[in-house]
Amino acid sequence: MKHMLALPGLLILLGVAPVNALVNLKIEQPVPIPVVSVTPQSGEFGGVQLGYSRTVDFTVRNTGTSDLNIKKLEVVGSNFILSDYTIYPFEVFPDTSNAFHPGNSGRFLKFSVFFIPTDAGVKTGKVVITYDNNSDETYEIPLTGEGISCREATVATKGENWAPHQNIWFKYTAEKFSIVEVNSCHPHQQPVGRDQWELFMYLYSDCCGTFLGTGSEFPGTCKYSPTAVLQMTTMEAGETIYIFWPLVSLTAPSAKEGFYFNINVTYPVDGDVCENAIPLTLPVINHFGNTRGLNDDYNRSPCSSYPNYMDGNDKVYSITLTQDGYLSGNILGTYASIHILDLCPKVELEKFHCKAFTGGPNGGHFRKKIDAGTYFVIVSSWSPPQSIDYVFNLSWEDVTAVENDYLSNSLNVYPNPAHDKFTVGINNDAPTDLTLELVNISGQIVYRNQVKAVYNFIDEIDASRFARGVYYLKVNNGKELQVRKVVIE
Repeated sequence: MKHMLALPGLLILLGVAPVNALVNLKIEQPVPIPVVSVTPQSGEFGGVQLGYSRTVDFTVRNTGTSDLNIKKLEVVGSNFILSDYTIYPFEVFPDTSNAFHPGNSGRFLKFSVFFIPTDAGVKTGKVVITYDNNSDETYEIPLTGEGISCREATVATKGENWAPHQNIWFKYTAEKFSIVEVNSCHPHQQPVGRDQWELFMYLYSDCCGTFLGTGSEFPGTCKYSPTAVLQMTTMEAGETIYIFWPLVSLTAPSAKEGFYFNINVTYPVDGDVCENAIPLTLPVINHFGNTRGLNDDYNRSPCSSYPNYMDGNDKVYSITLTQDGYLSGNILGTYASIHILDLCPKVELEKFHCKAFTGGPNGGHFRKKIDAGTYFVIVSSWSPPQSIDYVFNLSWEDVTAVENDYLSNSLNVYPNPAHDKFTVGINNDAPTDLTLELVNISGQIVYRNQVKAVYNFIDEIDASRFARGVYYLKVNNGKELQVRKVVIE
């Protein structure tokens, strides 16, 4: 009977136990916590020139469920500088919160970090965010950058060169005067899209010095990439240029890849330009040359009032006079001319830069007093013809040589004896009025010509209309009279 009475009690106990267990069970609720979220997640500054800076801006948000109480920010690592105007502590409330938080708080926190390298090489650091989550905790943002300098430039050579990354310096030294082209046209840089490769280039004439130019796109020239860049410059023997490839487009798909670039070098023909002028040793006797294959590089000679006298292709020589003296010269060629200049006529020169000049339908002659120094001797033509064959002579006399009067020094008659025609050439330092008379042995004037205010005068006289014999050419400039014997055969 006791057992039977105990059974209902047991059943009651078993039935109640689960209810009590449910009553005593505590349901676990998630604990509200803040979660630090930073954009960008790291500070990658790339290469930065020494003495320059690059900035990365950061934004801190809270993706958690409770307020983020930031106590301080600090930067660890040299060459990185924190720019932050926030007053701490600062509360960043959750992105999902719509509550208004009075005081020093907000939905996000912004700050910046500057990278200012003081020496070359890779630099690392970090931003440390200290915040309060029952106890102090930290969140770290890695920082990386590289200090780069033209003084650490890699030597580049003619032809193909490999750059392991952007933000890198190269230098190239010319072995002799040349035209140098630097470009990024290479099959390795074939773009999938236009922005696949974003390469930029800067050229300097010395380390971090004189800027020569920015590489520009040359569409249609590069068959591999429409965004390839090119820059050209002329270089003297031994001259060095510095080439910088900056990392401008950080988001370009190939921004962190290595790339190829080319240095194409061409050498002008000797005498093509002043930089590779052909040196002459005086005297020059019957020097034959031509201007074929050269270019019309210069057309601003100060020697003649007629600008056409340097419109043909130019050939450039140089001479050096060790002391003052008289330089004489003549040239034979179709509208051939000689320009003796103390400067290369890359820009328009004043007349005093012209030390001597001659030119004419068949060439001409000069004799001028010139100070010691080095001079350019430029042979050109009255274009057309663009190219000419020519023969010229140059000779020099010491200043102590016997000096005749000015008109005698500047007057030249050739050829003499003459057949079909002969030429009278006169060089003047200033505009001069001239009278020319050809007189036969009977005293009759058979030819007369008066000209006004001429610098360099060329008169081609038709000798075929005169009888054979001896004539006298009289030239008067108002101050002097010169007489030359002319034989017509």
